[in-house]
Amino acid sequence: MSFPFNHVVLEDRKEVWIKGGYPGCMAVPRLMERFYPGYEAKLAKSEFIEKLKKDYTLRATLDA
Repeated sequence: MSFPFNHVVLEDRKEVWIKGGYPGCMAVPRLMERFYPGYEAKLAKSEFIEKLKKDYTLRATLDA
């Protein structure tokens, strides 16, 4: 079985950006333990996930 949500992994930040919302987000903690232990889940809209897939540097625009 593969990770069931549209997502992108940012290895350098140990983040997994996931297309999600309620109620699917309820499954994210358990899935993260199974597929990406030690990584932090970040939920976002599909549009942002697709942009991140093409340009990982967009993530830096979210840092304060």
